[in-house]
Amino acid sequence: MGPLGDGLLWELTPEGALPDLAVLLLPGVGGSPADFALWPRYLAPRFRVLSARYPGRSDCPAPAADLTALAGELARRLAHHVPEPLVVFGHSLGALIGYETAWQLTLRRQPPLALHASAALSPPEYGDIDLAVGSMDDPALTRFSGSLGMPLPRDARQRRAALRAIRHDLTLVDSYRHGADRPLTYPLTVWTARDDCLIPSDSATKWQAMSQHKLTHHTLPAEHHYLGLPHAITLIAAHL
Repeated sequence: MGPLGDGLLWELTPEGALPDLAVLLLPGVGGSPADFALWPRYLAPRFRVLSARYPGRSDCPAPAADLTALAGELARRLAHHVPEPLVVFGHSLGALIGYETAWQLTLRRQPPLALHASAALSPPEYGDIDLAVGSMDDPALTRFSGSLGMPLPRDARQRRAALRAIRHDLTLVDSYRHGADRPLTYPLTVWTARDDCLIPSDSATKWQAMSQHKLTHHTLPAEHHYLGLPHAITLIAAHL
């Protein structure tokens, strides 16, 4: 695992692998490429496995102005570093970033093969959210993180870093405006976690407006934070 360039894009592909396809794995709120540590063993050698470290973390670019700007930066780095045909997989907040990144790649005439959105609201729903993150102090943000089922490290330094990452990511949600529908011209698959206490089940069907293709929908026997579960990874890997 290591950064490509300035650290926004990360390479997870095992050394020596020479795949013909690439997959970009985008983590959720407060997440990092480490969330996908198990995934290369299920996706290689078929895929070159990539992830992203969002701004607001150490050894990462300066914070993006907003989520659309972050997607643009990701698209630029993908166009530079990734010549292989690309599939985008985003989990939770990563699904929203994945949609915007896929759109930016489409504008560059380098569209991905497909977008997979996991355990996420549809983009218009994210655009309607106002979390007022700017008014939250650290104790309030800690309580909010607990309500989302995101455990924080016990170590004080690591805890501050985790809160900083979560605050930055939630600020991206707060500032996001979806605007007019921009349906993608390639397949869209939505993954729902059956026991998800965070994302309403009817959000899955609302993704249909994001693609000109008929929506594909799969349900995983898991809770929202499933990225480390081998049975869930196996099911997703079989459909990428």
